[in-house]
Amino acid sequence: MITIAYQGVMVDLVTSVKASREEKGIAQEILDVFPLIQLRWDPEANNIYTISSGAAAGSSTLAHFVAHECQPFKPRAIRLTVRKCLNFNILICKQEEMNQANTERSVTINASKEGCFLFSCQDWGNTSEVWFVINELKDKTPILGEIRWRQTWGKTMAIPGIGISIKQITPQQLAQLIEQYSL
Repeated sequence: MITIAYQGVMVDLVTSVKASREEKGIAQEILDVFPLIQLRWDPEANNIYTISSGAAAGSSTLAHFVAHECQPFKPRAIRLTVRKCLNFNILICKQEEMNQANTERSVTINASKEGCFLFSCQDWGNTSEVWFVINELKDKTPILGEIRWRQTWGKTMAIPGIGISIKQITPQQLAQLIEQYSL
């Protein structure tokens, strides 16, 4: 799942019950990001039963899960670095030239040296890149990020914002993030 992008996850109920506590913790972090459906194989009936959870709750079939949960979900791979719950004060802009009129004040929900999730209620639907400044860094050069996914306000009970991967950052900014914030 690190190198190939996926649109959803199907989990066998028996396998998830038998998993160790550590395996369950790792799996839960992954599963929190993707549409998820749990499955149970009934060998006597020679049938797969679905046990829906999350946004899929109420869908009764595997076909419904694939069509209504997985297909609309933008495919993603698992990130290589662990994100830490850090709340940096952020200025976000759709252009590199940042001014008070086109800049949104925000915070990070989590961060790593390769990316972050930025809280935002703006519509980022037609935007692929974002410029942002981390207020806590000494170097205030705008950082370029690629928008990897969006969580729209009001569609689900989740924090709205954009998941980004960092495309351009100064060596000084990266060094401070690693040294001072252990990213």
